[in-house]
Amino acid sequence: MNRRLTKYAKRVRRFFSRPERKDRVDPRAYSQDGYLINQGLLSGVSYGRRLASETGCGFIACYNFLHFMGERIPAIKVARQLERLLLWGGMIGSHPLAVWWYLHRRGYRFRVAFTCRGFKRVLRESPARTAGVIAYRHRKGAHFAAFTREECDGKLRFLNAVYGEPEDRQTAGEFFERRVSFPFCMVLVAR
Repeated sequence: MNRRLTKYAKRVRRFFSRPERKDRVDPRAYSQDGYLINQGLLSGVSYGRRLASETGCGFIACYNFLHFMGERIPAIKVARQLERLLLWGGMIGSHPLAVWWYLHRRGYRFRVAFTCRGFKRVLRESPARTAGVIAYRHRKGAHFAAFTREECDGKLRFLNAVYGEPEDRQTAGEFFERRVSFPFCMVLVAR
């Protein structure tokens, strides 16, 4: 009985143990213009009890949003600040409300939508040059991505939605059609 408990305790301890603290961002994870676009290359960054390559999409979306808004904060600093808001030590990644709260505390106000139709409506009401964060469910699980709109052609640039793709441009409808597997999500669009 005691041996069985010891074996179980080791397994539990290993599951909940924090990985060795790592703060090295692979330079190949950045795009030419400074956005983080390849989460898969962030195995050198710890985020809560996991690695950023596994559950770091929330802080990456925040970093990309802040980068678009002109704030030049190191990605590691964003990760450490958002890490304080993780549930269960970040075993399942960032919570959508934690991402909203983090950006709200930095002074950003958002229009919020939960469907594709709402996303399109909020974009129409927003300034021509804007950015935001979308939390959605795809075939493999939940994910965060930041998006920017700089031109008036109706297309958005999605960052880190497809790992390593620097120019993922599509409309909101196309994004929902191609990437979103569950019809409800949370979209934050900056006012």
